[in-house]
Amino acid sequence: MSIITDYKISFGVRKIHEKNFKLMSSTSPSLDAIFFEFRTITSCDSLIRMINAVLDNPPQSEDVLFYTQGLQMLKIGYSETKLYHDVNKYDANPNIAPGDILPTADLREIVKVWRNFVVNGSGLLT
Repeated sequence: MSIITDYKISFGVRKIHEKNFKLMSSTSPSLDAIFFEFRTITSCDSLIRMINAVLDNPPQSEDVLFYTQGLQMLKIGYSETKLYHDVNKYDANPNIAPGDILPTADLREIVKVWRNFVVNGSGLLT
């Protein structure tokens, strides 16, 4: 099965305040909320570079914290990534439960497909 099928990912465009926004829907509301923050090619590329840097290093390397402009955060580890919706709550208590956890390799594939949708409106990889 593909990552898209596994997470039941679909893409769409919704008009909000007279402006079109690209959105993702999946089995994870946390994932959907985080990806709303990555609406540009530059932001998608930054996330892909960060994920690749983590995956290219040994598994015992430290997790990387990746903050969004909307004050959400991804804690990217070699094997898994944790999604947090409130950086301030995480900073106050790093032991709080994440909104979701998914394999980092899956996240990389999802970002690639999302980036393609951001670029040309298609969820298919080219």
